[in-house]
Amino acid sequence: MTPASRAYIVRRIVLLPFLLVGLSIVVFALIHLAPGDPALAFISEQAMDPELVEQVRRNLGLDKPLPVQYAVWASHVIRLDFGTAYTFNRTPVIDLVRERLGVTVQLQGLALLVALALAIPIGVISAQRRYSLFDHTTTVGVLLGLALPNFWIALLLQLLFAVKLGWLPAFGSGADAHGLQKVAHYVMPVTVLATTVLPIFVRFMRSSMLDVISQDYVRTARAKGLPERAVIYGHALRNALIPMVTVVGNQLAGLLSGSVIVEYIFGWPGLGSLAYESILRRDYPVILALTLLAGSFILIVNVLVDIVYALIDPRISFD
Repeated sequence: MTPASRAYIVRRIVLLPFLLVGLSIVVFALIHLAPGDPALAFISEQAMDPELVEQVRRNLGLDKPLPVQYAVWASHVIRLDFGTAYTFNRTPVIDLVRERLGVTVQLQGLALLVALALAIPIGVISAQRRYSLFDHTTTVGVLLGLALPNFWIALLLQLLFAVKLGWLPAFGSGADAHGLQKVAHYVMPVTVLATTVLPIFVRFMRSSMLDVISQDYVRTARAKGLPERAVIYGHALRNALIPMVTVVGNQLAGLLSGSVIVEYIFGWPGLGSLAYESILRRDYPVILALTLLAGSFILIVNVLVDIVYALIDPRISFD
């Protein structure tokens, strides 16, 4: 790693805490400026009383000025204390996150692996057979994948495989299931989430592969008489995969946002469904925690991607 690369990485790491603080301010302000009053979630319509609403607001600390509320909240967040959920049986927010984190990580991790396992060979073959029937078919499939919303795909899969054919369970994560029954619960949600990023991976892999196979060292390898398979998979593919590091890191945000809809549709007890429920209930502590954690995750991943990229590709200049 060159001195310029090290200096760039150090700058990114030093700036990260300031970015996280800025993110927390923006998230806190936007959520509290949104319409609706979380105090109303504690009062039934029959018992609606302005004095009672104001008392609930005081109990929750919502009557204080917004900067004061932020200062109190931020002082607790530094200690990883996101407060207590207004709803959800007054459970500490950090406990809610721990309970549901594992399910979401499993779902998104499998979706990412499936997308990469399909995108890499499809992109390579599409680049090898440029403008062929396979390449045109891939292009059409990519356009459809980018155009179709994930919730529509999820509903179609439920209708076909769960309602019509009865092959797969429509809801649940299969927490009590074992073997193939547990795997069956993963098929549809993983497919929908993988479809979200698969078209982007395929097109980027094809573009990267086309750029690499036109390089001089690939032509030299062919001129030496190496088999085409050795040229593609032994020389070209390794360099074509390097830009995919950045693409994968950038598309993690798409997986996070997509999991909110997918988990709710398929009844998965993960962070996505927790976010949806907390929005409906106007549960500020839960919404703030999930939004801040998701944004922090994206910022940290971007820094890690830059570090990894600098390590695996010394040709990159940060001057």
